[in-house]
Amino acid sequence: MNNRPEARSIGWNLGIVSGLFAALQVLISASAARANIATIESMRWSLARLESGGGNPMPLVGLLVPVVLITYGAMIVTGAICLVLCWYAGRLTAYVNGRRGGGASAGFRVALLSGIIWIAFAVIISLLLHADGTISGVVASTHDGSALPAQLAGLLIQQLIFGAIGLGLGAWAGALGSNSAPLPETAPMATPAYVLPATYGMYPAYPPMAGYPTYGGYPVSASPYPAPAPYAPPQPAPQPLGSMPPAYPPPPDYYRTTSADQSPTSPAPQQPASPGPASDASTRDGPANQPSAE
Repeated sequence: MNNRPEARSIGWNLGIVSGLFAALQVLISASAARANIATIESMRWSLARLESGGGNPMPLVGLLVPVVLITYGAMIVTGAICLVLCWYAGRLTAYVNGRRGGGASAGFRVALLSGIIWIAFAVIISLLLHADGTISGVVASTHDGSALPAQLAGLLIQQLIFGAIGLGLGAWAGALGSNSAPLPETAPMATPAYVLPATYGMYPAYPPMAGYPTYGGYPVSASPYPAPAPYAPPQPAPQPLGSMPPAYPPPPDYYRTTSADQSPTSPAPQQPASPGPASDASTRDGPANQPSAE
């Protein structure tokens, strides 16, 4: 369901409400200035003749201070009401959207629409009553509107400055309201028994073991790996002594050791008996037929 139109209408509706309070402030300021229009014109006459020494505006300052305080006091109250409405707009926007977002834009819309109504209504009242209770108005207001351009210029400059400040504060109040909205808490998701790490997604992860820190489901050793043993080159295996010397020239005792180790183990070959008549006769007669040695 798309709730963006409803959320956007919240800011505009509350902006109209805030604009009504701003219009009330303009009426209060203009009414206070119009009630003291004689004192304001005397102030203008004294300031015009101040250089020639014919006017003294100091006694009139005390009479116009209440007008200025009423005007700016009403502005502060109206600004506070606008910030409360900005905060409420952000809160409602977050509640309608179901998430903590959009509050700053809602507060900005409230402050923007309220400021437009405030400036427009101030221009209309100044054209009708020719007076306002601001600092520039107490020296430029007249009963017949003869100094209307100077009065409007001073009033609009102040309203633009305060309106720009109000836009930033309204967006901030709306963000605070969205952060404090009562949203339903989402149910926490159960942690799976096996967690696949992001870097080793193709291999199965192991469940964490008690007493060992884990990273992504894989046990991590608490102690660092031992340092590897220093590299030792392999030693050549001893070769048996052969007929060939290991190097040239061979060591002095090489041939002596070789001849001592090589001893004859096979018996000397015997001469085979040559065949003949005598040997055949002796073989036929046997040992009994052989003559004695004597």
